[in-house]
Amino acid sequence: MVGTVSQFAGIYHERAPEVALREHVRCVWVNDLRQSQNEWIRVVPDGCADILWTGTSLIVAGPDTQSILDRLPHGAVVVGVRFHPGAASAWFGLPLSEIVNSRVPLAELWRDDADRLFDRVTGSCSAPEIALTLETFLLSRLGDVGLADKQIAFLRRAAGDNSRPARVRLDRLAARIGMSERTLRRRCMGAFGYGFKTLDRVLRFQRFLRLAAHSSEGALAELAARAGYADQAHMTREVQRMSGATAGELVTQVQA
Repeated sequence: MVGTVSQFAGIYHERAPEVALREHVRCVWVNDLRQSQNEWIRVVPDGCADILWTGTSLIVAGPDTQSILDRLPHGAVVVGVRFHPGAASAWFGLPLSEIVNSRVPLAELWRDDADRLFDRVTGSCSAPEIALTLETFLLSRLGDVGLADKQIAFLRRAAGDNSRPARVRLDRLAARIGMSERTLRRRCMGAFGYGFKTLDRVLRFQRFLRLAAHSSEGALAELAARAGYADQAHMTREVQRMSGATAGELVTQVQA
């Protein structure tokens, strides 16, 4: 397997954002790769979009449907803000379907504001200070963004984001929130970057990773059942498709 999953490639920490941002932002994070021997890191789908500081530039990482191999400068310390699935579209002012599996300079989306943020983070002295600078800048824009979309929050919970998936047919989900199935698909494409079924697959893959990281034995059949796959063969196909690695390789990596 080429590339270590990003959260396991260095010293990775995340914390909750300021209370005012918590309906929009999942976490603020730092990945210190200064002691890492990994030349390549592998970013796997998590349903989220991030703003990240690589040490030289501000980048928007769009939602992914496949693993992305990134080559970072040796000794990089990467700092980021991660939005909840479906929350970032309101902040970037575009449908996330336009940046799926993409890395885009923040300046293309925020223009002068991105330049101002760049000046502030380059004037910061440490990773925690950079993280606070990113968070403070988001707080300054919160009034323009407004409240988080409750329908989108409902949909990500229904897909199993930090909860058990609803396992409800798409037409019934649409009826529950008062829209047609076609409108629901369009809303999902704009907010999540892809359809509800893909979101369900991505979040199930993330459940597998969390379970693998906290399982002392890591029996694949048991992990498949607990994560919500039909069986081990189903998990094997889906994990390979999402990460470019086998389930066994990922279990070994996250438990190292």
